[in-house]
Amino acid sequence: WRCWLGSPPANGRLKNAIFPIASTVVATTATAVSLNDEQEQSKNKSIEIMCKSSTRNSHHAMVGNVLNASILLASLLYVAVVIHFTQPGKRGVLDNEWKEDGFCIHNKEVPYWSSFDTCLYVDVFFSAVLGILYWKWRELPGMKAPSKNILMTIMGTLGHGIAHGVEAIKFRDGRYEEEKALEDVETPSFSFLVLFWAFFWFPLLKATMGNINSFKVAMIAVAVNWGPGFAGGLKKELGFPYVQTVINVAFHLSQLALSSKEKQQREYMMLSLVNLIPCLVSWNEAFLCSSYFKSAGGHVWYDASIIISYIVFYVDGYRVSSTQLLGTKQKTM
Repeated sequence: WRCWLGSPPANGRLKNAIFPIASTVVATTATAVSLNDEQEQSKNKSIEIMCKSSTRNSHHAMVGNVLNASILLASLLYVAVVIHFTQPGKRGVLDNEWKEDGFCIHNKEVPYWSSFDTCLYVDVFFSAVLGILYWKWRELPGMKAPSKNILMTIMGTLGHGIAHGVEAIKFRDGRYEEEKALEDVETPSFSFLVLFWAFFWFPLLKATMGNINSFKVAMIAVAVNWGPGFAGGLKKELGFPYVQTVINVAFHLSQLALSSKEKQQREYMMLSLVNLIPCLVSWNEAFLCSSYFKSAGGHVWYDASIIISYIVFYVDGYRVSSTQLLGTKQKTM
Protein backbone atom coordinates (compact mmCIF):
# COMPACT_ATOMS: atom_id res chain seq x y z
CA TRP A 1 0.00 0.00 0.00
CA ARG A 2 2.85 2.44 0.80
CA CYS A 3 4.34 1.87 -2.61
CA TRP A 4 0.91 2.54 -4.17
CA LEU A 5 -0.60 5.33 -2.02
CA GLY A 6 2.21 6.34 0.27
CA SER A 7 0.44 5.24 3.48
CA PRO A 8 -2.10 2.60 4.61
CA PRO A 9 -5.51 3.78 3.28
CA ALA A 10 -8.40 4.43 5.59
CA ASN A 11 -11.73 2.79 4.82
CA GLY A 12 -12.89 5.85 2.89
CA ARG A 13 -9.71 5.98 0.84
CA LEU A 14 -10.00 2.25 0.11
CA LYS A 15 -13.54 2.67 -1.15
CA ASN A 16 -12.52 5.66 -3.23
CA ALA A 17 -9.76 3.61 -4.80
CA ILE A 18 -11.71 0.42 -5.49
CA PHE A 19 -15.17 1.74 -6.44
CA PRO A 20 -14.14 3.48 -9.69
CA ILE A 21 -12.21 0.39 -10.76
CA ALA A 22 -15.13 -1.94 -9.97
CA SER A 23 -17.60 0.36 -11.71
CA THR A 24 -15.45 0.48 -14.80
CA VAL A 25 -15.15 -3.33 -14.88
CA VAL A 26 -18.94 -3.82 -14.46
CA ALA A 27 -19.75 -1.19 -17.09
CA THR A 28 -17.26 -2.68 -19.54
CA THR A 29 -18.64 -6.19 -18.98
CA ALA A 30 -22.24 -5.02 -19.41
CA THR A 31 -21.33 -3.17 -22.60
CA ALA A 32 -19.56 -6.25 -23.96
CA VAL A 33 -22.56 -8.48 -23.15
CA SER A 34 -24.92 -5.96 -24.73
CA LEU A 35 -22.80 -5.77 -27.87
CA ASN A 36 -22.65 -9.57 -28.06
CA ASP A 37 -26.45 -9.78 -27.71
CA GLU A 38 -26.92 -7.15 -30.42
CA GLN A 39 -24.47 -8.94 -32.68
CA GLU A 40 -26.24 -12.27 -32.07
CA GLN A 41 -29.64 -10.73 -32.77
CA SER A 42 -28.29 -9.05 -35.89
CA LYS A 43 -26.76 -12.34 -37.01
CA ASN A 44 -30.01 -14.25 -36.37
CA LYS A 45 -31.94 -11.57 -38.27
CA SER A 46 -29.54 -11.86 -41.19
CA ILE A 47 -29.87 -15.64 -41.13
CA GLU A 48 -33.68 -15.29 -40.99
CA ILE A 49 -33.62 -13.04 -44.07
CA MET A 50 -31.25 -15.36 -45.93
CA CYS A 51 -33.36 -18.42 -45.05
CA LYS A 52 -36.51 -16.61 -46.15
CA SER A 53 -35.05 -15.45 -49.46
CA SER A 54 -33.59 -18.90 -50.17
CA THR A 55 -37.05 -20.50 -49.99
CA ARG A 56 -38.60 -18.13 -52.54
CA ASN A 57 -39.38 -19.63 -55.91
CA SER A 58 -41.83 -18.83 -58.70
CA HIS A 59 -42.80 -22.52 -58.84
CA HIS A 60 -44.19 -22.20 -55.31
CA ALA A 61 -46.64 -19.56 -56.54
CA MET A 62 -47.72 -21.60 -59.56
CA VAL A 63 -48.24 -24.86 -57.66
CA GLY A 64 -49.92 -23.04 -54.77
CA ASN A 65 -52.32 -21.23 -57.09
CA VAL A 66 -53.32 -24.49 -58.80
CA LEU A 67 -53.83 -26.29 -55.49
CA ASN A 68 -55.80 -23.45 -53.88
CA ALA A 69 -58.06 -22.99 -56.91
CA SER A 70 -58.63 -26.76 -57.33
CA ILE A 71 -59.53 -27.37 -53.67
CA LEU A 72 -61.77 -24.29 -53.66
CA LEU A 73 -63.69 -25.58 -56.71
CA ALA A 74 -63.91 -29.08 -55.19
CA SER A 75 -65.36 -27.58 -51.99
CA LEU A 76 -67.99 -25.61 -53.92
CA LEU A 77 -68.90 -28.70 -55.97
CA TYR A 78 -69.20 -30.72 -52.76
CA VAL A 79 -71.67 -28.32 -51.12
CA ALA A 80 -73.66 -27.99 -54.35
CA VAL A 81 -74.05 -31.78 -54.58
CA VAL A 82 -74.99 -32.02 -50.89
CA ILE A 83 -77.60 -29.25 -51.10
CA HIS A 84 -79.15 -30.78 -54.23
CA PHE A 85 -79.35 -34.37 -52.98
CA THR A 86 -80.65 -33.48 -49.51
CA GLN A 87 -83.75 -31.89 -51.01
CA PRO A 88 -87.03 -33.79 -50.37
CA GLY A 89 -87.55 -36.58 -52.87
CA LYS A 90 -83.97 -36.61 -54.14
CA ARG A 91 -82.28 -40.01 -54.08
CA GLY A 92 -78.89 -41.46 -54.88
CA VAL A 93 -75.29 -40.23 -54.76
CA LEU A 94 -75.20 -39.38 -51.04
CA ASP A 95 -75.01 -42.25 -48.56
CA ASN A 96 -78.31 -42.72 -46.71
CA GLU A 97 -76.65 -43.11 -43.30
CA TRP A 98 -74.73 -39.89 -43.84
CA LYS A 99 -77.93 -38.08 -44.85
CA GLU A 100 -79.58 -38.98 -41.53
CA ASP A 101 -77.10 -36.91 -39.50
CA GLY A 102 -74.93 -34.94 -41.87
CA PHE A 103 -72.04 -36.96 -40.42
CA CYS A 104 -70.84 -40.55 -40.63
CA ILE A 105 -71.13 -41.56 -36.97
CA HIS A 106 -69.53 -44.71 -35.58
CA ASN A 107 -70.58 -46.24 -32.23
CA LYS A 108 -73.45 -43.85 -31.66
CA GLU A 109 -74.86 -46.12 -28.95
CA VAL A 110 -71.54 -46.63 -27.11
CA PRO A 111 -71.07 -44.02 -24.35
CA TYR A 112 -67.83 -42.04 -24.56
CA TRP A 113 -66.75 -43.89 -27.70
CA SER A 114 -68.88 -42.48 -30.51
CA SER A 115 -67.28 -40.66 -33.45
CA PHE A 116 -68.03 -37.35 -31.73
CA ASP A 117 -66.29 -38.48 -28.53
CA THR A 118 -63.24 -39.65 -30.44
CA CYS A 119 -63.20 -36.37 -32.39
CA LEU A 120 -62.82 -34.56 -29.06
CA TYR A 121 -60.03 -36.88 -27.93
CA VAL A 122 -58.15 -36.62 -31.23
CA ASP A 123 -58.48 -32.84 -31.44
CA VAL A 124 -57.22 -32.34 -27.87
CA PHE A 125 -54.34 -34.81 -28.21
CA PHE A 126 -52.97 -33.54 -31.51
CA SER A 127 -53.51 -29.92 -30.50
CA ALA A 128 -51.23 -30.66 -27.53
CA VAL A 129 -48.66 -32.19 -29.88
CA LEU A 130 -48.77 -29.14 -32.16
CA GLY A 131 -48.60 -26.86 -29.11
CA ILE A 132 -45.41 -28.54 -27.86
CA LEU A 133 -43.79 -28.23 -31.29
CA TYR A 134 -44.81 -24.57 -31.48
CA TRP A 135 -43.35 -23.87 -28.03
CA LYS A 136 -40.02 -25.47 -29.00
CA TRP A 137 -39.66 -24.08 -32.53
CA ARG A 138 -41.51 -20.76 -32.73
CA GLU A 139 -38.46 -18.52 -32.13
CA LEU A 140 -35.97 -20.42 -34.29
CA PRO A 141 -34.60 -18.64 -37.39
CA GLY A 142 -36.78 -19.37 -40.41
CA MET A 143 -39.82 -20.41 -38.34
CA LYS A 144 -41.62 -17.07 -38.22
CA ALA A 145 -43.77 -17.73 -41.31
CA PRO A 146 -44.71 -21.35 -40.47
CA SER A 147 -45.54 -20.31 -36.87
CA LYS A 148 -47.75 -17.37 -37.85
CA ASN A 149 -51.17 -19.01 -37.45
CA ILE A 150 -50.35 -22.02 -35.28
CA LEU A 151 -51.81 -20.64 -32.03
CA MET A 152 -55.14 -19.85 -33.68
CA THR A 153 -55.09 -23.24 -35.38
CA ILE A 154 -54.75 -24.90 -31.98
CA MET A 155 -57.56 -22.77 -30.52
CA GLY A 156 -59.82 -23.47 -33.50
CA THR A 157 -59.14 -27.20 -33.31
CA LEU A 158 -59.93 -27.28 -29.59
CA GLY A 159 -63.17 -25.35 -30.22
CA HIS A 160 -64.02 -27.81 -32.98
CA GLY A 161 -63.39 -30.75 -30.67
CA ILE A 162 -65.45 -29.24 -27.84
CA ALA A 163 -68.36 -28.71 -30.23
CA HIS A 164 -68.25 -32.44 -31.04
CA GLY A 165 -68.03 -33.21 -27.32
CA VAL A 166 -71.27 -31.26 -26.72
CA GLU A 167 -73.00 -33.33 -29.40
CA ALA A 168 -71.64 -36.51 -27.78
CA ILE A 169 -73.29 -35.51 -24.51
CA LYS A 170 -76.59 -35.29 -26.40
CA PHE A 171 -76.10 -38.91 -27.50
CA ARG A 172 -75.85 -39.98 -23.87
CA ASP A 173 -78.84 -38.05 -22.52
CA GLY A 174 -81.11 -38.71 -25.52
CA ARG A 175 -81.43 -35.10 -26.71
CA TYR A 176 -79.70 -35.82 -30.03
CA GLU A 177 -82.46 -38.12 -31.30
CA GLU A 178 -85.15 -35.81 -29.89
CA GLU A 179 -83.76 -32.83 -31.76
CA LYS A 180 -83.36 -34.87 -34.93
CA ALA A 181 -87.02 -35.90 -34.75
CA LEU A 182 -88.19 -32.27 -34.73
CA GLU A 183 -89.55 -31.19 -38.08
CA ASP A 184 -88.75 -27.52 -37.50
CA VAL A 185 -85.17 -26.30 -37.33
CA GLU A 186 -84.42 -25.32 -33.76
CA THR A 187 -82.96 -21.81 -33.31
CA PRO A 188 -80.06 -21.75 -30.83
CA SER A 189 -80.20 -19.29 -27.91
CA PHE A 190 -78.40 -15.95 -28.15
CA SER A 191 -75.92 -16.91 -25.40
CA PHE A 192 -75.07 -20.14 -27.24
CA LEU A 193 -74.47 -18.22 -30.47
CA VAL A 194 -72.17 -15.75 -28.69
CA LEU A 195 -70.09 -18.60 -27.26
CA PHE A 196 -70.08 -20.34 -30.63
CA TRP A 197 -68.87 -17.14 -32.29
CA ALA A 198 -66.11 -16.54 -29.71
CA PHE A 199 -64.77 -20.07 -29.30
CA PHE A 200 -65.58 -21.72 -32.62
CA TRP A 201 -66.00 -19.39 -35.59
CA PHE A 202 -63.54 -16.63 -34.69
CA PRO A 203 -60.49 -18.82 -33.93
CA LEU A 204 -61.22 -21.10 -36.90
CA LEU A 205 -61.54 -18.19 -39.32
CA LYS A 206 -58.55 -16.36 -37.84
CA ALA A 207 -56.46 -19.51 -38.29
CA THR A 208 -57.56 -19.80 -41.93
CA MET A 209 -57.31 -16.06 -42.73
CA GLY A 210 -54.12 -15.11 -40.91
CA ASN A 211 -53.30 -12.34 -43.40
CA ILE A 212 -56.52 -10.45 -42.54
CA ASN A 213 -56.75 -8.30 -39.40
CA SER A 214 -58.69 -9.56 -36.40
CA PHE A 215 -61.52 -6.99 -36.60
CA LYS A 216 -62.43 -7.98 -40.17
CA VAL A 217 -62.23 -11.66 -39.25
CA ALA A 218 -64.51 -11.01 -36.25
CA MET A 219 -67.08 -9.33 -38.52
CA ILE A 220 -66.95 -12.23 -40.99
CA ALA A 221 -67.42 -14.60 -38.03
CA VAL A 222 -70.52 -12.62 -36.98
CA ALA A 223 -71.97 -12.97 -40.49
CA VAL A 224 -71.41 -16.73 -40.78
CA ASN A 225 -72.52 -17.35 -37.18
CA TRP A 226 -75.81 -15.44 -37.28
CA GLY A 227 -76.44 -15.57 -41.04
CA PRO A 228 -78.16 -18.98 -41.17
CA GLY A 229 -80.61 -17.83 -38.48
CA PHE A 230 -81.86 -15.02 -40.71
CA ALA A 231 -82.30 -17.56 -43.52
CA GLY A 232 -84.50 -19.79 -41.37
CA GLY A 233 -81.74 -21.97 -39.93
CA LEU A 234 -79.86 -24.98 -41.24
CA LYS A 235 -81.08 -28.54 -41.50
CA LYS A 236 -78.96 -30.92 -39.43
CA GLU A 237 -77.57 -32.65 -42.50
CA LEU A 238 -76.29 -29.30 -43.84
CA GLY A 239 -74.50 -28.21 -40.66
CA PHE A 240 -71.18 -29.88 -41.42
CA PRO A 241 -71.13 -28.98 -45.15
CA TYR A 242 -71.87 -25.36 -44.20
CA VAL A 243 -68.95 -25.15 -41.76
CA GLN A 244 -66.56 -26.91 -44.12
CA THR A 245 -67.52 -24.71 -47.07
CA VAL A 246 -67.16 -21.46 -45.11
CA ILE A 247 -63.72 -22.47 -43.82
CA ASN A 248 -62.49 -23.70 -47.19
CA VAL A 249 -63.75 -20.67 -49.13
CA ALA A 250 -62.31 -18.25 -46.55
CA PHE A 251 -58.97 -20.05 -46.49
CA HIS A 252 -58.39 -20.50 -50.21
CA LEU A 253 -59.67 -17.07 -51.26
CA SER A 254 -57.46 -15.37 -48.67
CA GLN A 255 -54.49 -17.41 -49.90
CA LEU A 256 -55.18 -16.58 -53.55
CA ALA A 257 -55.39 -12.89 -52.60
CA LEU A 258 -51.81 -12.80 -51.30
CA SER A 259 -49.22 -10.70 -53.12
CA SER A 260 -46.99 -12.31 -55.76
CA LYS A 261 -44.01 -11.93 -53.44
CA GLU A 262 -45.79 -13.76 -50.59
CA LYS A 263 -46.85 -16.51 -52.99
CA GLN A 264 -43.22 -17.23 -53.84
CA GLN A 265 -42.66 -18.42 -50.28
CA ARG A 266 -42.57 -22.18 -49.85
CA GLU A 267 -45.16 -21.87 -47.04
CA TYR A 268 -47.76 -20.69 -49.58
CA MET A 269 -47.46 -23.91 -51.58
CA MET A 270 -47.28 -26.19 -48.55
CA LEU A 271 -50.13 -24.53 -46.64
CA SER A 272 -52.48 -25.09 -49.59
CA LEU A 273 -51.93 -28.83 -49.12
CA VAL A 274 -53.33 -28.69 -45.58
CA ASN A 275 -56.89 -28.85 -46.93
CA LEU A 276 -56.26 -31.51 -49.58
CA ILE A 277 -56.64 -34.61 -47.38
CA PRO A 278 -59.63 -33.21 -45.41
CA CYS A 279 -61.35 -32.44 -48.72
CA LEU A 280 -60.86 -36.02 -49.93
CA VAL A 281 -62.00 -37.39 -46.57
CA SER A 282 -65.21 -35.33 -46.66
CA TRP A 283 -66.16 -36.77 -50.07
CA ASN A 284 -65.53 -40.30 -48.80
CA GLU A 285 -67.58 -39.65 -45.69
CA ALA A 286 -70.61 -38.36 -47.59
CA PHE A 287 -70.62 -40.97 -50.36
CA LEU A 288 -69.14 -44.10 -48.74
CA CYS A 289 -70.29 -43.95 -45.12
CA SER A 290 -72.03 -47.32 -44.96
CA SER A 291 -69.58 -48.95 -47.41
CA TYR A 292 -66.52 -48.65 -45.19
CA PHE A 293 -66.15 -45.21 -43.61
CA LYS A 294 -68.44 -45.77 -40.63
CA SER A 295 -66.86 -49.08 -39.62
CA ALA A 296 -63.40 -47.49 -39.93
CA GLY A 297 -64.24 -44.89 -37.28
CA GLY A 298 -66.48 -42.39 -39.04
CA HIS A 299 -66.14 -38.62 -38.78
CA VAL A 300 -63.07 -38.79 -36.51
CA TRP A 301 -60.94 -39.26 -39.63
CA TYR A 302 -62.00 -35.84 -40.88
CA ASP A 303 -60.95 -34.10 -37.68
CA ALA A 304 -57.71 -36.07 -37.53
CA SER A 305 -56.86 -35.23 -41.15
CA ILE A 306 -57.04 -31.48 -40.43
CA ILE A 307 -54.83 -31.24 -37.36
CA ILE A 308 -52.36 -33.89 -38.57
CA SER A 309 -52.03 -32.00 -41.88
CA TYR A 310 -51.10 -28.87 -39.91
CA ILE A 311 -48.54 -30.85 -37.91
CA VAL A 312 -47.01 -32.17 -41.14
CA PHE A 313 -46.91 -28.61 -42.51
CA TYR A 314 -45.18 -27.34 -39.36
CA VAL A 315 -42.66 -30.20 -39.22
CA ASP A 316 -41.87 -29.62 -42.89
CA GLY A 317 -41.30 -25.93 -42.14
CA TYR A 318 -38.89 -26.86 -39.35
CA ARG A 319 -37.08 -29.36 -41.57
CA VAL A 320 -36.59 -26.84 -44.37
CA SER A 321 -35.59 -23.98 -42.04
CA SER A 322 -33.09 -26.24 -40.24
CA THR A 323 -31.51 -27.28 -43.54
CA GLN A 324 -31.36 -23.68 -44.74
CA LEU A 325 -29.98 -22.51 -41.38
CA LEU A 326 -27.21 -25.11 -41.48
CA GLY A 327 -26.23 -24.12 -45.01
CA THR A 328 -26.37 -20.41 -44.20
CA LYS A 329 -24.19 -20.80 -41.08
CA GLN A 330 -21.61 -22.74 -43.08
CA LYS A 331 -21.47 -19.91 -45.63
CA THR A 332 -21.08 -17.23 -42.94
CA MET A 333 -18.34 -19.07 -41.03
